[in-house]
Amino acid sequence: MAKKKKWPVEYAPNTEAWMTTFADLVSLMLTFFILLISMSTMDKTGLSDVESSFRKAVSVLNSGDKTELQIIPPMQMQKMVSPRELMLAMRQNSRAIMRNSVLDHKVRGVIVNDRLYLRIPDAILFDEGSATLKPDSVKALTRLAQMLAMSPGNIRVQGHTNANLDMDNSAFDDPWSLSLARAASVLHILEDEGVSPARLSLAGYGPSQPISTEATPFGRSKNRRVEIMVYK
Repeated sequence: MAKKKKWPVEYAPNTEAWMTTFADLVSLMLTFFILLISMSTMDKTGLSDVESSFRKAVSVLNSGDKTELQIIPPMQMQKMVSPRELMLAMRQNSRAIMRNSVLDHKVRGVIVNDRLYLRIPDAILFDEGSATLKPDSVKALTRLAQMLAMSPGNIRVQGHTNANLDMDNSAFDDPWSLSLARAASVLHILEDEGVSPARLSLAGYGPSQPISTEATPFGRSKNRRVEIMVYK
């Protein structure tokens, strides 16, 4: 018959038990300091490695200069992200593309129902009553067209004028034909820079789709525009 243990049971103290907790603490501190050192010494090569990891996982990031990461229009993301996310990526990249050009801060990107509208005032692109692009605007549109050539979706170039447009010094008979000719001038730039003709369409809406009041000169100037619409 086993002997009954005396109550309470007395255990001999373990004088080295604290070493387990102390070792865990030292390991955590060592890991923390290694992370600090690695982040403080990260160079361009390290950033490239980080960028590559992001691109493989998400496919919407690309490395920029120094520590900058820029969102680019992703051809391979059509089945992986929503159309709105693609539109947001293209809008952000269009702003970067237009930087330091005549269209810098002039192109307004608007997303409506999963469609991206890049609205460009006509005064930046054309002389009054003309459908011939200004040389400086051609250079900026070329950069934008190269970005759109790598982007998914169909593209419709839409010309808009206002009802009170002075046509006396114009080679066109009415605002409708002028809006169509201006849209065609922009479309030709897109096609020349590699955008597939199968993705392109054209529309001249004249004064039928104003986005501002026609009662003021500022409102009328906003209605005179060319829109590059990306959809589907």
